[in-house]
Amino acid sequence: MLPALIAVAYVLLQIVGKPALLPSNDAYFYARATLEILGDSRKEAAAEAKKALCGDQARRDVRLTERNPLALAKNGGRPHGERQAQCVAQLPNKSFAPPSPRYQQIFETRPGYPVLAAPFVAALGVNAGLVATSVLFTALGGLLAYLLLRATGAPARIALAGQALYYLCPLGWWGGYPITEGPALAATTGVLLGAWWLLQRRAAAGTIMLAGSMILGTAVKYSTFLVIGGALAAAALICLLWIAGTRHRGTVLLLTLSLACAAGVAALSAHYQLPGSADTLQDTFTGHFARRDVADPWGLLIELNTNFWVQWLQEQARAPWLFVALGLGLWGLFRRGAALGWTVLAVASTGVAAVAAHPVASESDRLMVSVWLVVVLGLPLLLRQMTTHRDQTNAPVLSEPMPTDPAAPVLAGPAH
Repeated sequence: MLPALIAVAYVLLQIVGKPALLPSNDAYFYARATLEILGDSRKEAAAEAKKALCGDQARRDVRLTERNPLALAKNGGRPHGERQAQCVAQLPNKSFAPPSPRYQQIFETRPGYPVLAAPFVAALGVNAGLVATSVLFTALGGLLAYLLLRATGAPARIALAGQALYYLCPLGWWGGYPITEGPALAATTGVLLGAWWLLQRRAAAGTIMLAGSMILGTAVKYSTFLVIGGALAAAALICLLWIAGTRHRGTVLLLTLSLACAAGVAALSAHYQLPGSADTLQDTFTGHFARRDVADPWGLLIELNTNFWVQWLQEQARAPWLFVALGLGLWGLFRRGAALGWTVLAVASTGVAAVAAHPVASESDRLMVSVWLVVVLGLPLLLRQMTTHRDQTNAPVLSEPMPTDPAAPVLAGPAH
């Protein structure tokens, strides 16, 4: 009951906070794809998606005007509808929706999110439907985190703290945007739950959860789950080779399924010629293919990574809360068990890999968001271990009761 109430509270907070959402360029393409699934032609879907996106942009402009004294004095009387109409007239030459077919193909090869969003868009409209899809899957991700913590042996109150932390940290923040993060993060948490069940010899439940989550995640964002499959296989191999107590059928099954998922995604990508690393790099260095392709994208990527990570570490040094939270989270995970620690660390580190492949400062927080799974799962476990140790330390020491009968004999110990 309480996990459901916490999930409902998260959904209600997202409804209250929806006006604060920034318009998203990606949402245009997902909206267009969703409308096509619902039966609109490409032209009709594009027009409706532009209208919806410009409605968000106009709302954002109005909010900024309401808080800006100079803008309020100059444009305060300009209505929302006029702003929306001007935005539609400017597209696609300004703001959203770069017209390059190569850029559009990146989104057209991710059918999962539009399919999931279709019933919500049909019932609620474009903007509200996309947001509802993301928010509900983020609520599901928090519930899966609760189940995972319970599966590790954490008491209900500790698991509830982890679920609440899932919603309050950047996982809940980015999961509320009308893009793929909500479903992708829920699928990632499902992958971890399935992997832990396999490590605990729950073969049937673990296989279903892991395979189902990988299939869902691949449909939503195949490139991410290709990397997750490889990372999970590496964690399973570490368990088999070096961690006592994990050399059993469940871990072998985890390794096999992870490799099969990674190989399957790679095979699908090659067969259907889906956009890969070369396309991603050109997208990064050409402003979504608005310029000519660069000659040496890998060399530029190395240079950009060097610059990005040096500056990122400088920024973290001024407020190292992420490092502190990650350190405490890893401590809690590895104290609970090395198998759990390596599994969560492997999957969460795919967020760092995503940033390394796209080292763009404006996108790094979103791309790296999966590292917060270490915090969400590790901090509650650390809290549990600390409170358990405190309770054991403070427990009274029971001594042998003294005989109450004065006539009872006192037994002497052996003489030395």
